[in-house]
Amino acid sequence: MLILLLAVSTLTCTDPTTNVKVVIGELTWDGGLAIGHVLKTVLETKLSIEVELVLADQPVILKAMDKGDGRIDVHPDFWMPNQAGQWNQYIAPGSRETVLVNLNPYHGGQGLFIPRYVQDQYGVKDVTDLSSPEIAKLFDTDGNGKGEFWAGAPGWASTNVENVKAKSYGYGEFFESIEVPVAVFQANLKTAYSRKKPILFYSWTPEWIHTKYDLVKLEEPPFDGFAMESKKDDPLYNLKGCWKMYQPKDDQDWYEKSRITCAWPDASVFIAYSTSLTARAPQVAQFFHQVALSSDFVGEWIAQMVVEKRDPVDVARKWVTNHPEIVNEWVKDIGFVRIPDN
Repeated sequence: MLILLLAVSTLTCTDPTTNVKVVIGELTWDGGLAIGHVLKTVLETKLSIEVELVLADQPVILKAMDKGDGRIDVHPDFWMPNQAGQWNQYIAPGSRETVLVNLNPYHGGQGLFIPRYVQDQYGVKDVTDLSSPEIAKLFDTDGNGKGEFWAGAPGWASTNVENVKAKSYGYGEFFESIEVPVAVFQANLKTAYSRKKPILFYSWTPEWIHTKYDLVKLEEPPFDGFAMESKKDDPLYNLKGCWKMYQPKDDQDWYEKSRITCAWPDASVFIAYSTSLTARAPQVAQFFHQVALSSDFVGEWIAQMVVEKRDPVDVARKWVTNHPEIVNEWVKDIGFVRIPDN
């Protein structure tokens, strides 16, 4: 009997996440910011995990997750194929495999947009309409004879894509690419819309501006495949496909070698997390693996933050409180683990 009692005493009910702090990268766009706060709220209130949000740009976040030392553990809004280069470096089989993603991504759309009043007044409906000096002058705000369009923020992979598209379609000859932070673009959009002036810009959904403003996406030929050699094992690979895109880290002549003559493929948006969490905090890793967001959720959070001017902390806490059935699915089967006592 004594031997049996001693054997049982060597097993203790231990929470492997005790004293673990999770650091989530704080992103600059509204959807990513909202998701970060929701994840933080769930981890703190449902799993009693200490969580910190750290502001950083995407390359810094991915490099820290790759290192796996806990400086940054999570990228809460990882867009594909926008971040295909980082996917191939850190996530894809055969890569460094230092970053994992959740099982069920949500879906987003993206492309070039204009206010509906521009389409109604000038008949601009397709990207091919932009390859006209007369149309381009409508978007000229500095008087140099060329229109301007917001391709995205500096450092975004999608900004490079939009610049390649402008070259490939031909309207880059008549337009200048403007690369400024999101907040600056949003201020410019507000001004242009209030004055009913033409404005052309890259955007995505879900995003609050599509709730506040009547915007339309310009038509493009449908996506028919990736033509890069690096995509040979991808089910969307097509040697003659419309999408041949290289990023600066892939090739110093990336801009000259890239060509895109179609719309963005539908985006899959993941929660990415450091593989090191599977050892450091397995319950947390399981949580990130099974979290399932939707574009409706994210759109709702963005609208509350931006249109209703609510604090993202308040938005997250109220949503988590009001949706226990969804949150319970995210934390399903996560509990204490019995491990040998050293």
